[in-house]
Amino acid sequence: MRRFKGIIALDIDGTITIEKHRIEKKVEDFLNFLIEDGWQLIFLTGRTFSFAFPILSGLKGEFYFAPQNGAALYKMPEQRQLTTHYLSTCVLPKLPPKMLVESGKDHDDICYYCPEAFTQKELEYIHFRIEMTPEKWVALGSFNELKISEFAVGKCFGEVPQLELVNVTVIRDPFNPGNHLAFVNAADASKGEMLEEFRRMHPPELPAIAAGDDFNDVGMLEKSTFKIVMQNAPEKMHALADLLAKSAHDHGIIDALKEATSYYGRND
Repeated sequence: MRRFKGIIALDIDGTITIEKHRIEKKVEDFLNFLIEDGWQLIFLTGRTFSFAFPILSGLKGEFYFAPQNGAALYKMPEQRQLTTHYLSTCVLPKLPPKMLVESGKDHDDICYYCPEAFTQKELEYIHFRIEMTPEKWVALGSFNELKISEFAVGKCFGEVPQLELVNVTVIRDPFNPGNHLAFVNAADASKGEMLEEFRRMHPPELPAIAAGDDFNDVGMLEKSTFKIVMQNAPEKMHALADLLAKSAHDHGIIDALKEATSYYGRND
């Protein structure tokens, strides 16, 4: 069994990317170096599997991938699903209709929505996302028409009720500047819960470095032993940081990970 130096947990948008559809080669090359050097990488993102996978397709060797805020975990590159933490569709009547329901990879990565619930301006944004993302989008008259019994995540516009059955996290919408997006996950699904679950698959003494730039990354940072917060993160998150990294536009993740990994090298 391969011995690893430690775990590196990474957000995607605003942390390792500055564009929607690719990682810049300089960052990709460095991530491949870390994999080869003996670090176990896990990518945790709010994106669907279909939307994030092309970005990660240039990585070589073994790594892990948790889409939709930790709703599932996959071993890569074989795309083997290890765990899921999905929501029952029974909760949908308690949630606002102004929501995107994402089925998850094992249900064909379909994004369902009810057009009548949205304003014309909101529908224009939804059509922008339809053009931008690779998922299949299906318009419904009501979520009662769904033929699946569970789903990976809901993404909401506007207020979301706080329910015991769900975990709600509000972030800045990475594709709609100035607006916010709320993730509705299962109560046991978040980036923090997933990182904790992932760490239990490894020897407990392994360090865990985490890097993120928005509020859905807070739990992941709290479950790590070394916390990297991107400079472009909300200012409230800066106090969490062991290291405040330059923004993704400056490839700040590279210097930050060099410093974090060398810290554990000095403490071997």
